[in-house]
Amino acid sequence: MQKTLVLFKCDAIERGLVGAILERFERAGLRIEDGRYLRPSLAEWQQHYADLQSRNARAFERSTQFFAGKPVFAMILAGPNAILKVRALVGPTDPLKAPAGTIRGDYSSDTVELADAEYRSALNLVHAADSEATALREIAFWFKAG
Repeated sequence: MQKTLVLFKCDAIERGLVGAILERFERAGLRIEDGRYLRPSLAEWQQHYADLQSRNARAFERSTQFFAGKPVFAMILAGPNAILKVRALVGPTDPLKAPAGTIRGDYSSDTVELADAEYRSALNLVHAADSEATALREIAFWFKAG
C-alpha cells in the first residue's frame, strides 16, 4: 500500500466540500489512515512550500502569506498507486485547466490570473503530494509527534 498526503485547504473547508471530496477518494478505493485539523503558521507554510521558493518566489510568497493561520484538514490516504490516483482525481493545479470530472474541475472556478491580480493563492481546494519522496516528507512534517 502506498501512502500520500492531501491537505484540504481553507476554501474546501469554508465551502463545506471536505465530505464530498473525501467521498471521491474513498470511492476510488483509497483508505483514510489519519487526519487532523490544523491552523498552520506562516513558518509552517514556508517549510511546506520550501521547494517552491526557488522555482517561483512570487507564488511562494503569495501562497504562504495567504494560507497562514487559515484552517486546513491534513489527511493521509493509502491504497495501491495512491499518489497517482489522488493526483488524477484532483486534476491540474490551475482550476481553469482542470477538466470536468476532476475535483478542481467540478468544484473550483478560480483562476491563477485572478489569484495573481488579488495577490493570493489560487482557490484550488486541495494540495496533493506529487511524488513518493514528497509524500513521505510531507506526511512526516504534518503528522510529526506532539
